[in-house]
Amino acid sequence: MADLEDDLLLKGFFAEVGEVERDNEVLRIMSCFKLNPFEHLNLPLNSAIDDVRKQYKKLSLMVHPDKCKHPQANEAFQALAKAQQLLLDPQEREYLLGQINSAKEELRAKRKKQLKKDNASKIKSLVDEGKYEQQFEASEEFQQQLKLKVREILTEQEWRRRKMKMRISEEEGRLKKDEEESKEMWKRKREHEEQWEGTRENRVSSWRDFMKGGKKVKKGEIRPPKLKTEDPNKSYVQRPVKRG
Repeated sequence: MADLEDDLLLKGFFAEVGEVERDNEVLRIMSCFKLNPFEHLNLPLNSAIDDVRKQYKKLSLMVHPDKCKHPQANEAFQALAKAQQLLLDPQEREYLLGQINSAKEELRAKRKKQLKKDNASKIKSLVDEGKYEQQFEASEEFQQQLKLKVREILTEQEWRRRKMKMRISEEEGRLKKDEEESKEMWKRKREHEEQWEGTRENRVSSWRDFMKGGKKVKKGEIRPPKLKTEDPNKSYVQRPVKRG
C-alpha cells in the first residue's frame, strides 16, 4: 500500500515537472563530485538504504532519456544508477561511511581546539552536556564543512589508489619484460645447441680425416687442436721405436 502511494505521488510530481527542471537536474548531476555517490543522489551523508532507493527512483525518472531531451540525460541517468549501486553494495557503503566518519572526527578535533580559545562557547558546551555540539553538527555550516572535508579525504584516497595501481602495473610490466628476456635467452641457447649438434657430423668427419692421413681440412670446417710438442714430458710426441 505504501509503495502504491509513493507511485501516485511520483506521478503527480512528474506531471508538474517541466523541461527546465529536468535539464537543471541533469546539469546538477553532471557537476557533482565524482567520488561521492551521496552527492549524485542529492542525499544527506547519513541516509539509509531505503532513502537511497526512493531517491534513485525519483531522480532516475526525472532525467530518463525517454523523458528528458537534454543531450547529457543518458550520462546523468547512468551516473545515478552507478551511485545507487555503490550505496547498496555493503563493502562500498562501509568504505564510504568510514571516510565520512574520518571527516567528522577531523572537524570535531578542529572545533575542539577552537572552543578552547572561546571560553563562552566552552562553558555553554559543558553546561548543555553535548547538545550544543549536536546542534552545531546539524547546522548547515557544519554539513557544508563536512561535505568539503569528505571530498578532500576521498580525493586523497583515490590518488593513493591510483598511485598503487600504477606501481603494480609498472611492476607487472617489469616482470613481464624479464620473463620475455628470459624466454628469448633460452630460445637463443636452444638454437645455438641445435646448430652445434647439426654440425657434429662434419666435425667428426673432419677429425677422422685428419687422424687418418693428416689431410687438409676443407675451408669452413673445424680444425682439431694442435699437439703441444714442446711439452717437457713428451707426452704428446710419439717416440721412435728402437729396432733390435
